[in-house]
Amino acid sequence: LSSSCGTSRNFPHFQMAAPTLSFESFRRARATVEDFARSYFPLHRVPVDAFLNFMDVLYFVEASLYEADERNEASVEARPDGSIRSRESLSAQLGSTCRQTLEDCAHREPAWMAMVDLLKARGLLDSNVRRLLEDGLEYWALERRLCAAPLEASVAEAQRALSLKSFDYRVLNRLMYQLRGAPYDEPMIACMHEAELLVEIEDDLKDYGKDVARNSFNIYRVYAREYRERAAEEMAAFIAQIEERYLKFRAAAMDEGLLAAHIARNEEQSSAGPAMAPSTGRWEIPVPILDEEPLRRLSAGVARVPLLFVPPGSTCGVGSEEACAQCPSIIRNEGGSGTIARTQSS
Repeated sequence: LSSSCGTSRNFPHFQMAAPTLSFESFRRARATVEDFARSYFPLHRVPVDAFLNFMDVLYFVEASLYEADERNEASVEARPDGSIRSRESLSAQLGSTCRQTLEDCAHREPAWMAMVDLLKARGLLDSNVRRLLEDGLEYWALERRLCAAPLEASVAEAQRALSLKSFDYRVLNRLMYQLRGAPYDEPMIACMHEAELLVEIEDDLKDYGKDVARNSFNIYRVYAREYRERAAEEMAAFIAQIEERYLKFRAAAMDEGLLAAHIARNEEQSSAGPAMAPSTGRWEIPVPILDEEPLRRLSAGVARVPLLFVPPGSTCGVGSEEACAQCPSIIRNEGGSGTIARTQSS
């Protein structure tokens, strides 16, 4: 697979023809770009079936980011005891969590360099896209440090990592405005920033047991270590703050038609709590694991991560056992003292 998108006649400054992207990066990018098109195109008032008009840039950029992400994930390796061993790679070379520039990375990583060259050649690398790509470099550096020393991560660091994690969607969104020749809709971008935070939190809550077992970064792991028995309560309060901002920005950004399309897409995915999906969205916050090592030992060599308990009244955002019984991902405990939530991999 070559990085020579387009022809030299159309893009004379984009001549590189060396292979830079793996099939796996394209495979992983496919689902992300499809979700982006289905979720964001309606907010651009662009029909989803117009995707082919934008596919080349969106797909190439996302695959390039996945290629760099794979190298970042390869920069650390979990040991059986849950500790992390660093491995030499691009990510290791970049070192600390200090803010990196695109140029710091470009000369070390062919896929990243090809992506930056493409964006420059097409006039798409403005200050906003540059900042978001550098957010990605900061996120990867912070992720490495949090995975290498998860017991030393602060809540502030975890929240910062969460705020940076969806940088790829934000890059694609800014590129869509440019590809359409439209000015940036900053109120809409602010609204979707909060929506992206809620989605990332939902993913971490679903993956909590799996991430404990493999010693991966997860914001709820940090909350569990910091707040212990109060972790679920503190997480619920953090979610409520984001939901309040999301609803405020959404009211300013969306007219009736856009709101209907946005909520319909959220309901289709049972997305990230009742603020985003009033009919189907629910929060499921597990009981914090105060001693992680037994779960890691129990999970070693087992295909499925063990079930996690979720306290009654805190799972669905509606505060009733009756509502919890309707959740397909929840199994009621025979004793009535709580519910049991399967992790996403179950």
